[in-house]
Amino acid sequence: MTTTVDTCEFRIVSPQYPTWDAYVERHTKGSIFHTSAMIDVFRRTRGLEPHAYAATDADGNIVAMLVSCHVKTLNQLAAMSSRAVQYAEPLCNSDPVGIAALTQLVRKADQGLRMRALFSEVRSICEPGPEKEVLERCGYQHRDFINYVVDLQQGREQLWKSLHKRMRQKIRSTLRRGIVLRDDNTREGVTRLYSLLQASYGKAHIPLADRELFLNTLERLPAEQVRIRTAFKDDEPVASIISLIFRDRVFSWYGGTLRLNGISPFACIVWDDMAWAAENGYAFYDFGGAGWASKDYGPRRFKAQFGGEEVCYGRYWMPYSQVRLSIAEWAYGVSRLLGVWSHAKRG
Repeated sequence: MTTTVDTCEFRIVSPQYPTWDAYVERHTKGSIFHTSAMIDVFRRTRGLEPHAYAATDADGNIVAMLVSCHVKTLNQLAAMSSRAVQYAEPLCNSDPVGIAALTQLVRKADQGLRMRALFSEVRSICEPGPEKEVLERCGYQHRDFINYVVDLQQGREQLWKSLHKRMRQKIRSTLRRGIVLRDDNTREGVTRLYSLLQASYGKAHIPLADRELFLNTLERLPAEQVRIRTAFKDDEPVASIISLIFRDRVFSWYGGTLRLNGISPFACIVWDDMAWAAENGYAFYDFGGAGWASKDYGPRRFKAQFGGEEVCYGRYWMPYSQVRLSIAEWAYGVSRLLGVWSHAKRG
C-alpha cells in the first residue's frame, strides 16, 4: 500500500519486512517491544492483538515504526473493556520525512482501533523526541509518569552503597533467613512466576495478562533476552521476577511475591537482578515504571530505594470514546471493589 502524507509517499510494511529488526537495532530508541520476535509473542497470546507497522521511503528504507497491542480483557465486550497499548514509544527518523511517516502510522493505528478499544496509551521508555510532536499533533495528551533507571556502570560495590540504608538491611536480614535465589528459565519456572504474579495482582485487585504471555516470551525470544529468577524459602517459591534484555538495558518487566512476616524476598531478588546485570556488562537497569507523578504509589517508594535516577518520560493518552470510557471506568471500579480480579485466571 502506498500513501501520501505531506507530499511524501510511503509504503506500509509488516514485521516480516527484511530490515525490520535492523531498524530497531539501529534506532537509539529501539527496544525489545519493537522487535519482530516480541510482536510474535504478542500475536500468540490470548487477549493480545498486535498492530505493527513500518513506513518505508521510495528506496525501501524504513523511516518510521509503530507497535501497538489491542489488549482485550473481555473478548465479548472488547469495545467496552479493551485498550490499545504501545509498550514503548513509536520510532521515526528525526527529519521531516520520518515525522511525516510516523504521523501516517499513528493515524492508521488509531483508525483501525477507534471502534474496538476504549483508548490508546503510549508508554515511553526514553526521553521525548520527535514522536512527541507527532503524537500531540494526532490528539494525544502527554501525562507525567515516573520511572527509575539505574546506571549499572558504577559497578556492584557502588550499586550496593547507593541502596537506601533500610533496603540494605532488609536484604541482609532476608538472606540470613535462608532465602535461596535460582535461575528459573523453564516452563516450570513460568508456572512459579505466574502463581506469584497472581498473588500480587490479586491482592491489588488489578487484571493480569494471560499465562501464555510468559510462556511465549520464554519460548519465542532468544534465550539471552529473557531472565526469570525465583526466590525460595524452605524449597517453596516466595518471589519471582522476569526481566527482558535488549542491547545494553535490562528491563524489569513483571514481578510477584508472597508477603511474609519479617523477610523481604522481593527486595533480594531485585537486588540480585541488578547485581547480575552490572556484573555482565549491561549499562542500565530499567524499573519499567513507578506510577503517575500526581499520585502516591507504594511500588514507587520501593523502587526509589534502589538508588536509580528518577526520570519522567511520561505517557501519552487518547480516549476513543468518552462515553464508553466513563461507563467502563465505573464498571472497573465496581469489579475491583468486589474483588473480581483477585480470582481471575486462577487454576
